[in-house]
Amino acid sequence: MRTLDVISALILLGLSALVAVDTWGLPYWSAFAPGPSFAPVWVAAAGALIGAILLFQALRSGNGERADWPDRTGGRQVVLTAAALALLLVMLPYLGTVVSGLAFMLVFLLGIARRPLVPSLFTTVLTVGIMEAVFGLWLNIDLPGGIVGF
Repeated sequence: MRTLDVISALILLGLSALVAVDTWGLPYWSAFAPGPSFAPVWVAAAGALIGAILLFQALRSGNGERADWPDRTGGRQVVLTAAALALLLVMLPYLGTVVSGLAFMLVFLLGIARRPLVPSLFTTVLTVGIMEAVFGLWLNIDLPGGIVGF
C-alpha cells in the first residue's frame, strides 16, 4: 500500500534525523577507538538511506496493492520481539552486556522464534563472544558491566 509505505518512510527519515541531531555534538572518534557518535552516525545514515529508497519506491508505485500484514503468529512475534528489545534496554545497565545479550538472544531464539536448542545455544554464545571480543577487548570500548562486571 502506497500510503503506508510513504508514512513508514517518513517516520524512518524523521527518526534518523532525530538520531543525527541528538548526537551532533558528540565526538565521532576518540584517541584510539570510535567515539560516542560513531554508531549513531552510521545508524542514522543507514536509516535515512533506507527511508529515502522506500519513499522513492512508494511514490513511483501504484495505489492498487494492499498492505501485507502478518498473520496472528507473525503479529505475536513482532509484539514479543519489541517487548524483548525494550526489556533488553532496561536490563543492560544492571546485568551488563554479556548477561543481557545472552538472555535476550536465548529468549528470542528459543521462546519467540521457536528455534532448536543446540543451534540456538551455539549461536548465542558465538554472537555474544564475538561482540565482547570486538568491542570490549579489541576496540577497548567500555561496555556496560552490570552487577557481574562483564
